[in-house]
Amino acid sequence: MSPMTSALISYWHRLPAESPVARRKTLDAIRERVRAGLEPRSALVPFALGDVDDGIVVAATQAYVAAGPALADGGAPGEATEWVRRGLALNRGAVFGALIALEDERILERLAGLRLVLSAAEAGTARDVLGPRPGPLSLAFLADWADLVASDPALHAAIAHPAIPAATHRARAA
Repeated sequence: MSPMTSALISYWHRLPAESPVARRKTLDAIRERVRAGLEPRSALVPFALGDVDDGIVVAATQAYVAAGPALADGGAPGEATEWVRRGLALNRGAVFGALIALEDERILERLAGLRLVLSAAEAGTARDVLGPRPGPLSLAFLADWADLVASDPALHAAIAHPAIPAATHRARAA
């Protein structure tokens, strides 16, 4: 069994017994240890892949990407998009949303090809983790995604964000 598999199994055993607040405190401590170079960034993976709490998954995913090599090197952003593509994360929508929120054009290009693999619930989670005021690249990504799935009412509704002007959808449809 790989060390990562063992770490995930251990995390899943603790998951029902620990509150999200306790898990978040543990994550915060590990993030600091990763930033200080005392832990490898792989210590963040059980939180990103094995948790169900949106905030924990977003924080772990973004910390993992920040701690790793750039996308040009294949690096952490590429690995995180693979978590989505391969369905490795329990909360795939939060991983997807965390990556959108980074406002990185190269990451968004990679995510564009994965938009149709998410369910409506996962797409809604991805939208929700962006909060009430997503950045301009995130809004553009959501608007394009909403246009792409316009023929699927459930998926379109899941992606629609109040910050995307309705005129944007009408202008693109014309």
